[in-house]
Amino acid sequence: MEPSYIIRADPAKNRLYLALKGAIPDEMAKDAADKTIEEPKKLQPGFTAVNDISQAQPTGPKGVVEIKRAQAFLGYLGVRRIIRVIPQSDNGAARQFENPPQGYPIANTASSIEEADTMLDKAN
Repeated sequence: MEPSYIIRADPAKNRLYLALKGAIPDEMAKDAADKTIEEPKKLQPGFTAVNDISQAQPTGPKGVVEIKRAQAFLGYLGVRRIIRVIPQSDNGAARQFENPPQGYPIANTASSIEEADTMLDKAN
C-alpha cells in the first residue's frame, strides 16, 4: 500500500479529520504532523477529531516523535474528544498512539469514520 495521509478541518462540525495509510516515511510523517498543527487553527476551541489509522502501518522512531509532537499540539489547542478508527485486528499502528502527552484526551475507538461521526454527533 502506497503511504499517504489526508488531514482536513471541517469548521461546520468543528471537527478535525486525519487518515493515515501505509507505512508513513519520516519526511511524510513530519509533513503530516505540520498539517495536523495547521488545520485545527480553522476550528473553534473544544473541537473534536476523527483519526483513521485503520490502514496505517507502524512508522519508524522519527515518525513516532512526529506523532507525539502533533498530539501535544492538539492537546494544547484544546481538542475535546477523539475517536480513533482502528482495524479489526491490531496491526501495531494503533499502539503508536497510546500514552499520549499530558492534556491530550483519551481516545475512543470506532470501526469506521461514519461510526465515529455518529458517536461525536450524538455527544453534541
